[in-house]
Amino acid sequence: MTLPPALPGSTVPPGWWRRHWRWAMPLAVVSGLAAAVGAVWFALYQWAYWSKSSTPYQEAMRRARCNIELVEALGEPLRDGYLPAGSMHSNGQSQFVIAISGPQGKGRVFLNAKRSGDHWDYPMLYVVTDSKDAIDLAALDDIEAADRCALDECRAKGECPSSTGGLQI
Repeated sequence: MTLPPALPGSTVPPGWWRRHWRWAMPLAVVSGLAAAVGAVWFALYQWAYWSKSSTPYQEAMRRARCNIELVEALGEPLRDGYLPAGSMHSNGQSQFVIAISGPQGKGRVFLNAKRSGDHWDYPMLYVVTDSKDAIDLAALDDIEAADRCALDECRAKGECPSSTGGLQI
């Protein structure tokens, strides 16, 4: 069954889209852009969370905070940047560039880590400060460095240079 033809002189009322397109179109565009920005922000947030919670990242930051020379150059407290650049692979390799800063300056930690079983090896782990000084954080054997904090030892002995701010942990 079909509808009868419209009566002469009568008009069909316009549909919803025809009546509301002036506000619905901008709202749809803004909603789409907000969803895209939200998806990118969520992806970056997840990357930052997972990379910062990784063992190589945590060890690099621990060594940076324990290095007397780095604390002298940048001051305390040392803070890491929001978003590290780099990669983590399922084959046990991680590479990061981590922005760090302190009250006296900024720097970048360069990290290359390789996993063998549960043990991580750090063949490349150093910091380049704004003054272009390179500070090696992988100077110690990895097993020895895991239990040692040179800054804590220095403070316990009272031998720290005064440029570390004299802060006690």
